[in-house]
Amino acid sequence: MARFTDKAFVITGGSSGIGLTTALGITGAGGKVLVTGSNAEKLKEAAALNPNIRTLLNDAGDLNAASALAAEAKKLFGQIDGVFLNAGKGGGAPLGQITPAMFSELFNLNVGGVVFGAQALAPMLKDGGSIVITASAAKDKGMAGAAIYSATKGAVRSLTKALTRELAPRQIRVNTLSPGPIQTPIFARLGRPPEMLEKLASMIKANNPLGRMGTSEEAAAVALFLLSDESTFVTGSDYAVDGGEAQL
Repeated sequence: MARFTDKAFVITGGSSGIGLTTALGITGAGGKVLVTGSNAEKLKEAAALNPNIRTLLNDAGDLNAASALAAEAKKLFGQIDGVFLNAGKGGGAPLGQITPAMFSELFNLNVGGVVFGAQALAPMLKDGGSIVITASAAKDKGMAGAAIYSATKGAVRSLTKALTRELAPRQIRVNTLSPGPIQTPIFARLGRPPEMLEKLASMIKANNPLGRMGTSEEAAAVALFLLSDESTFVTGSDYAVDGGEAQL
């Protein structure tokens, strides 16, 4: 029997990068997945990769969108075995340039998407299921110009601990995945010229203990472990996938 045979999952922010790679890992091992995103074309491309990937245009930064997500998941699967709350974005500005709009956008998506996504989906999560939440190595490091982003990911880690306690009576595990420098499409969407992105990538590699950036496959491998029955005694934990960057 394959790793995820007869199991169903929801992945927010699943149309590219770590989310999509995780979805492909689940469907490749016998499972079904509902992935969300805010780009209709990317969702269409994701759905074409495997017939067991279903998609929903759903903006996790809209605090009222989680109910529609839960309704679609219930219609498709009835109950689900796991949730990967992966939707989020980077960004920010140095002190003096932070705007209320920037603050609201990052907190609504990176924190609100987790809070209301978990709240809407937990009732249909099977006892013994798993929730994985994407945090970031940024929560552990002081990064100039990233105070708001780092704060959202610190909040996500604190939320995970509280949700772990609340859901433990149902044997539902809640863990965070904290990627470091991962080469995903979001890196190219920083809005910087290609030559600047190349320079930034070189700096990142030079400062990383392993001397490189990670891949979506490396991060997804940890997410898949946490979503699977291989991690049934793992909860409340934070898994760094960062080449040791935040550890050393």
